[in-house]
Order: sequence, then structure tokens, then C-alpha cells
Amino acid sequence: MSIPKGYLKFSGIMLLVGGIMGFTGQLVHLGDVPESVKDIPEFLKGAVNIHVLLAYSSTFILMGLPALFLRQASNLKWWGWLSFPLLFIGLMLEIFHGPVQIIAYPIIFDFVHTAADLQHVTDLLNNMAVDRFPLQLAVFIPIVPGIFLGLLLFGFSTLRAKVFPKAPVIFLFVVFAIQILSFVVPVHIHLLEISFAYIHLIFVWFGAILTFEKAKKNVSQDKSDVVIIQN
Repeated sequence: MSIPKGYLKFSGIMLLVGGIMGFTGQLVHLGDVPESVKDIPEFLKGAVNIHVLLAYSSTFILMGLPALFLRQASNLKWWGWLSFPLLFIGLMLEIFHGPVQIIAYPIIFDFVHTAADLQHVTDLLNNMAVDRFPLQLAVFIPIVPGIFLGLLLFGFSTLRAKVFPKAPVIFLFVVFAIQILSFVVPVHIHLLEISFAYIHLIFVWFGAILTFEKAKKNVSQDKSDVVIIQN
């Protein structure tokens, strides 16, 4: 199988840029609703801008994601490929809440004038309407399992494939451990509260490898299966 170096470089840049955008967006991410009526104008500006940034972040990462698997295609076991649909679905569905804040929030909060209005909207946004529209869960439930299981499978399969360096894979497992801690630790620790941002740094690291990797030939033990990165 022949993989053009230009494609790998382009994919690496997408992962690199998308990861940096996602990390930045998660660091400055606001709450889902403003704290008071007077905060609405500033809240809307931040919510819209941040979610545009995050929408493009996930889009760029999805564009670069296939290259991570193609680059090590000859060495991946079948179970390693399962991480691709898991990550793709998790990242794609994670984008879906963005349009609510980008498009719907300016419309919704234009009708909020009192504290009672704000509380009503807050309750609606926090509770959704799962009792009336249970298929909403089909969008929200797969996000965390898809991303977490996808990363875990990708990490183990990449470690076994021995195509990428070990360092970013070890970093992936560290990030995964931090995610678990963020769920179980009962106290508020800022570094754990922003733990979802660290996931994007995994894509930054792998993206940098693809972007700056030199062309070479990688021949597996099976002589019939050759991956060539073309100049």
C-alpha cells in the first residue's frame, strides 16, 4: 500500500492545528449558562466564539484521524481498527452541541429579561427534554464512551504496532488516567476540571509526528505487506 507523504503531512497539520484549537477552546470554555441576566451579552460573545473554535477543532481532527491508522496499517491488528469508528463517532457527536450555543443561544437569550426567565431557560438547558425526546440520548451517551474506549484501543494497538514512538502513547495513557481521576475525585482541583482539554494534546503530539516525519520505507515481517511513504 502506498501512502503519499503529502497526505500524511496534510493530516498531521490538521491534527496539530485542530488539537491546539481544541486545547485552547477547552481552557477558556465557559459554563453552559450565564450566572446572571447582566452577564448575558458577555456570555453570548464568549459562548459563540468558543464553540466556533471547538467546532473547527473537531472537524480538523476528524480530517487528520484516518492518517494515524493508515500510517501503521500493516502492523495494526483487527481490534486496533475498532478505535477508528469509536473515536470518529465520539468526536463527531461532540460537535453537535456546538450549534446550540452558536446559533440557538443568541435567539434563546434574547427573550431572557429577568432572573425568573434565566432560571427557566437554565432548567430547560440542563434537563433537556429526554422524557419527550428520548432519542436525544443517542447523541449524548456515545460521546464519552466513544472517545475514551477509542483512545484506549488506539493506545494499546499503536504500542503493539511499534510504528509511532512510545512517548505519545504513554502520554495518552497518562491523560486517560487523569480523565478517570476527574470523575472519581470529589474535590475541585482545577487541573482535573480542565482534564478534557488534555485529550487534544494527544492529537497535537501525533500530528507533529506526521507533519515532520521524514519519508522512509517500512517493511513488515510479511513481505507481501509493504507501506511506502512517497515523496
